[in-house]
Amino acid sequence: MTENKSYLSLKEMQQVSLETVLELDSFLKEHGIPYMLCGGTMLGAARHKGFIPWDDDIDLMMMRDDYDRLVALAPEIANMPNRRLVSAADGTFARDYARYVRMDYGKDEDDIAETDCPYLGLDIFPIDYIPDDQDLFLKQIKQRRPYLEMMVAYSSPFNAGSTFLKKQFRNVLRVAAKLYGPFNAARKSIGICSRYRNEPQHDIAIVCGMYGERERWPISECFPLVEVPFEGHMLPAPHGYVRYLSSIYGQNFMDLPPEDKRRPQHIRIWKL
Repeated sequence: MTENKSYLSLKEMQQVSLETVLELDSFLKEHGIPYMLCGGTMLGAARHKGFIPWDDDIDLMMMRDDYDRLVALAPEIANMPNRRLVSAADGTFARDYARYVRMDYGKDEDDIAETDCPYLGLDIFPIDYIPDDQDLFLKQIKQRRPYLEMMVAYSSPFNAGSTFLKKQFRNVLRVAAKLYGPFNAARKSIGICSRYRNEPQHDIAIVCGMYGERERWPISECFPLVEVPFEGHMLPAPHGYVRYLSSIYGQNFMDLPPEDKRRPQHIRIWKL
C-alpha cells in the first residue's frame, strides 16, 4: 500500500478495538453465541480492568461448536457496512482461527505481507476438547506444528525474520506453503485441533493457540461464564479465569513485567 497514512495513536487504536468488540458482543448475544475474553485481553481485564496499557488488540475464544455457528454467519456479517468474518471455511483467511475485521481501518504489521488481511480485526479462537492423556495432547501440538509454520511463512513477506537463518528458512518454507496450499495447511490444522470434538473430556484447550501445552485447563473452570470489567464495560470471561491465566502466564500473572518488556505490538492502524 502506497497511500498516505495517518496512523492512530495507541489510545486511538484501543478505542477502535473497544468499539469493535462491543458491536461484536451485541451480534453474538443476538444470535445466542457465548464467547470469552482470552490471552492478553483476559490478562488485561484481570490486571488492569481493560487493555494492558501497552497493548492494542483484543482476542476472543469460544467452544468449537459455537465457533462453527459463528463462521456460518459470515454471509450475514458481510451485509454489515465494512465488516467481514474471514476464515479458512470460505477461503478468505488462511489460518486455523477466524478474524472479525473492519474494512474501514487499514493495518500495517511487521513481518506480515500487505496482502494478508490488511485490516483492523479481532481474532477469534476455537476451544477444543483434548484427551485426558497428556502424551496424546502433546502429539496433537506436535502434529499441528508444520502446518502452523506453513501458515506463518505464507503470510510473511520475503526475508521476514529476526536472523539470517530464520529469513532463509521462512523463504524456503514460503515456497513449500504455496505449493501445498495455505488453505490446505489451515484445514489440516483445524482437523488436528478438533480431533476430539465428539469425545467430551475433562480438559479443553485452544490447540491452535500460541502457548502450546500451557493452553490446557479444565472445562469445569470455564462454565458458567462471568462478566468482568473492561474499559468501563462488562464482558464475558470463564468463571475460573484465574486458573486459566495461571496456566498460561504463571502464578504471578498479576505482576507487571519489567519495563523493557512493556512494548506495543508492531501494528499500525489508519482510517481508510
